[in-house]
Amino acid sequence: MLSRQARRLSTVALASALGTTLMFAVTTPARAYFDSYLSGTIIGKMSKDEAASFAKSVRKALNDTADGQSISWEFPATGKRLPVEGTLTPVTTKTDQGQSCRRLKTDLKRGSAEEHWAGWFCKQKDGQWKSRHVAE
Repeated sequence: MLSRQARRLSTVALASALGTTLMFAVTTPARAYFDSYLSGTIIGKMSKDEAASFAKSVRKALNDTADGQSISWEFPATGKRLPVEGTLTPVTTKTDQGQSCRRLKTDLKRGSAEEHWAGWFCKQKDGQWKSRHVAE
């Protein structure tokens, strides 16, 4: 079992990583910061096409997948880039501050590198999901 602080850090890391991926096409200065912060991660090294495909699967998992059920995601090798694959699993759903929120667990693999992320996403009034801290 992870300590509460370790779970919080994991949540913050996932929120940052997935938030960056979901907003991959945002302004260059913001992206430059996260590119530096996440440069050694699978998410941080995703191409624009990989990130767009991954973001689509994140939305599918959050919108259409029951708690405890996983969906698979993969992006084929392109050029010298190895394929990347993973699973996305909504773990639990609850209401927080009047919003429907879901804890999403993500496991990614590219070559021999593996990453495991978990964090909360809450549905906004416009139907978009936004990562944020949710009290457990």
